[in-house]
Amino acid sequence: MSYYIPDYRAKSIFEIDYDKLRKLGIKGILIDIDNTLVPMHTRIPTEEAINWVKEMIHLDFKVCILSNANHERTSLFKDILAVTGVGMAFKPRKKGYLKALEVLALENTQCVMIGDQLLTDIKGGNKINMMTVLTEVLDKNEHWFVRLKRVIENLFLRKQLEKVEWI
Repeated sequence: MSYYIPDYRAKSIFEIDYDKLRKLGIKGILIDIDNTLVPMHTRIPTEEAINWVKEMIHLDFKVCILSNANHERTSLFKDILAVTGVGMAFKPRKKGYLKALEVLALENTQCVMIGDQLLTDIKGGNKINMMTVLTEVLDKNEHWFVRLKRVIENLFLRKQLEKVEWI
């Protein structure tokens, strides 16, 4: 069950205390696209997402997109945002996370995975002993299979999530 419990929770990427992350030794951010960086079904990065990436780079974080989206979508986002990225990561499998660490040239303990899904983003980050932050969903208009995963998350993990610290 601990694979599914994040280290921290946040309303959104814009409300995370990045100074605290830096003090905890974090140098790299792995970020999910859909419902974390931008609302679901957003075709290109929003101005808000672009500014967030610029701010993270200004704060000396390395940023890597880690998404289960296809290579085309991931490439579009990483090109516009001028960051690295791994598409078709097959989260929660370890391979995509390890590829992202390789691209960033950082160790697992130096990175945080930020995402909106416990069964993919958080589980995968926890499997390789990376710090994890669960964000709230940006857009409830999700694919049916994602909505099904949310039901499972809520049924089994709601009580445990109530104990997780907000960052």
